[in-house]
Amino acid sequence: MLSEGARLYSARKTGRGMSFRYKVTSLLPLLILILVTASLSFALAFISSLSERIDRMIAIMGSGSVYALSDPADFIKEGEVAAVRNGNALMYTEHGEAALAVKGVETSYFSGMRGDEVDVVMLEEDVLNPVILSSSLSSSLSLAIGDRFTLLVWDEENGRTRPYLCTVGGIFSSVYPQLDSHLAYVPFQMLTSPVGYEILLPAGADSETVSDVLWENGILSETYRTMYSSLYQNVQSSVGILYIIIVAVALLASFFSSDAAQVYIARDRDDIKELWMLGMERREIRRIYLRITMSAVLIASAAGCIIGLLLAYLSPSILSVIAHYEPALLEYYVTSFSVSIPFLSIAVMLILSIFVSFLSVSFALRRGKGSRLF
Repeated sequence: MLSEGARLYSARKTGRGMSFRYKVTSLLPLLILILVTASLSFALAFISSLSERIDRMIAIMGSGSVYALSDPADFIKEGEVAAVRNGNALMYTEHGEAALAVKGVETSYFSGMRGDEVDVVMLEEDVLNPVILSSSLSSSLSLAIGDRFTLLVWDEENGRTRPYLCTVGGIFSSVYPQLDSHLAYVPFQMLTSPVGYEILLPAGADSETVSDVLWENGILSETYRTMYSSLYQNVQSSVGILYIIIVAVALLASFFSSDAAQVYIARDRDDIKELWMLGMERREIRRIYLRITMSAVLIASAAGCIIGLLLAYLSPSILSVIAHYEPALLEYYVTSFSVSIPFLSIAVMLILSIFVSFLSVSFALRRGKGSRLF
């Protein structure tokens, strides 16, 4: 424990009763720590939010949370079940052509959770063979709602291709170009492939458990995590990188914290000599400067964390601008998402960096006890 005089001295040196300029100047030795903490806080929030959105979009734009080969409605307690047909087609327009993965759906397909999470603009009137496209696909082929085009669809039942004159009946905002830039939703009866059933569960629901229940009842099924395993693994790899970054930041924090301690000692060299003259022991002086340095580390870490989270909240707007001007850069990322703060990861990062800083500063101060000051 520090004596009353030592506590008053350390409080004064940490900024109590001092000018704002003094307080800011005291944090300058830890400026890089502020920047590093801000960068990591931003990365934690950004990657976590992006990963959650990609994970959800794989289910929504893919084949649901679980895909079943026969009607699973009797065994589904939550979520939505939609009958679909899958196929392939070639799309021909005035401005070019594209190979598509097409999905035959009913008119109610984009109602419920899917409609809430995907921004779809639909044509009000009844038109010939309405097809719903992503904004990225419609933009690349210069198509707008109401435009006509030709779709050459493979007819599995008769083993031949069949042409259709179609109308752009709706456009949804492209969220994950890797999945939706070559995807079109067509009327259910346009395809003749076998019927499958997409089960879309609420976000966070356990798709594996649902799939296991279906298998137990004789319904063949597969979760989106196995159907799109490569995409899902990419998401998990992105999250795994965060733990490496956390360790790196903790090591950087220890380096800059011990360096800051030396700066504070050099700044207060004359004051430390006066403390000696007043009879204060060197051990207590070391405790004072451990307290001063760790107080600055706490403030710097908190400031960096706040800055990083503020930048994270701006990231969706930044991505939207990039997606508008350079869509190719974001082909493997979602272009719109809600920021989700991973409080546990950020808390672990702060605790780890502060703990390592404490060890580093303690060692640095003890190592200096043979110097002229200690």
